[in-house]
Amino acid sequence: MYSVFQHWDPLKVCVVGRTYDPEFYSWIQNTNMRQRFQRLAEETEQDYQGLINLLQKKFGVQVVRPQLPEDLSVLKLNDRWIQPPVTPRDYYLMVHDQLWVPTVPNRSHANHVFNSQTTLDRQEFDCRDQQQHTAKLTCYQNIFDLVRQQGNQVRPTELDVVSGCFVSRIGRDLFFATQSYDEDQSVLKNKVDQLFPNTRNRIVNAGGHGDATYCPVAPGLIISLRDIPTYADTFPDWEVVYLPPSNYAHMREFEGSMKSTKGKWHMPDFEYDQHLVNMVEYYFDTWVGQVSETVFDVNILIVDNKNIVVSAHNDQVESACARHGIDVHVVPFRHKYFWDCGIHCVTNDLHREGTMQTFLEKIPVLEIT
Repeated sequence: MYSVFQHWDPLKVCVVGRTYDPEFYSWIQNTNMRQRFQRLAEETEQDYQGLINLLQKKFGVQVVRPQLPEDLSVLKLNDRWIQPPVTPRDYYLMVHDQLWVPTVPNRSHANHVFNSQTTLDRQEFDCRDQQQHTAKLTCYQNIFDLVRQQGNQVRPTELDVVSGCFVSRIGRDLFFATQSYDEDQSVLKNKVDQLFPNTRNRIVNAGGHGDATYCPVAPGLIISLRDIPTYADTFPDWEVVYLPPSNYAHMREFEGSMKSTKGKWHMPDFEYDQHLVNMVEYYFDTWVGQVSETVFDVNILIVDNKNIVVSAHNDQVESACARHGIDVHVVPFRHKYFWDCGIHCVTNDLHREGTMQTFLEKIPVLEIT
C-alpha cells in the first residue's frame, strides 16, 4: 500500500508530468509558429527526461506518468485546447494512505483566468472551467488505477485545496494554504477538519499555491518568501530562510513579455510576435498563469531529508541546505516561464518510505495568520 506521512521521507514512487507531443501542433498552419510550439514540446519533454533520469538512476525512484487519450479531440472544448498534464501536483494529493482528488477546479486559478478575459460571463466561464477540469482528470486515470491496485482508496472531494500545491504533510500536522489573503480562514479550517478529523490541521495564509510561497525542506529548515508572516509560533526553533519576491517586472530579459503578455508568460522571442501572442491568448489562455509573480526557488521537490531537486541555482537556498547537510540537485526546466511551474509542480509523490511521526510537539492551537 502506498503512503505519504512526511514529505521529506525517502521518495519511492513519483509522478512526472507530460506535455503534448510535437505532432500535436501540426494543425498550426503558419510554419514558423508551428515550429516554435514544437520546440516547446520537445524541450519540455527533454527536461522531464532529465528529471526522470536523476530520480530513477541516482535515487531508485519508480516514475509513473500521466497518459494522454488516443483521441486528443476529447481535450478540445469550444475551440480551446485543455492544458496537457504538465503539473500533476495541482490535481491530487496522497495524505497518509488515501489519495484525494478534487472534482472541482481550483478557485484561485479560475479567478485569475476569468479576470484576464472578457468574452464570457461568470456563469459561462465556470461551466467551461468545470468541463476542462473534468477532462484534465482523464489524463490521470492511469495514476488513480495504479493507486487502487496497491489497496489504497481514491477519494473525490469538492474542496479544491486538497491538492499537492496547497498542502504540506508533516506527520500529524497538515498545513493548508489559503486561496487568497482575505479568505475567511475559520471557514477553511472547519472544512478541512471535517475531511481530516484525525490530524492537527493548520492554515497558512499564503494567498495561493503554498508550494509557490514556502517549503519546509527538512526538520528544522524552511525556505519562504518574505511576504509570509512569522513562523516563530508554528515552527518554533526552525531556521527560516527568506527569499526576495520576484524581480521579473524589473529584469531586462522580461521587458518584452511585461508589455505584450502583461507578465503572464514568457518564452524567448515569443513576445515579439504578436500573432503568436494572440494564439496563446486565444487557444492556450488556461495554460498560463501569472509568471511575473512566481518565485521558482521555493518550488522544491524533496527526495529525502538529505536531497532536494530544484530548477535553478540559488545561493541562499544552497547555503542553507549545506548547513543542514542537504545536497541540492539542479535539473533545469527551461520553459517554466511559459508553464508557470517548477520542479515541485511537475511531480507528485505517491509513496514515501516512513511511518507517522510528530515533529511539532510545541505547536499551539492558533493557526498562522
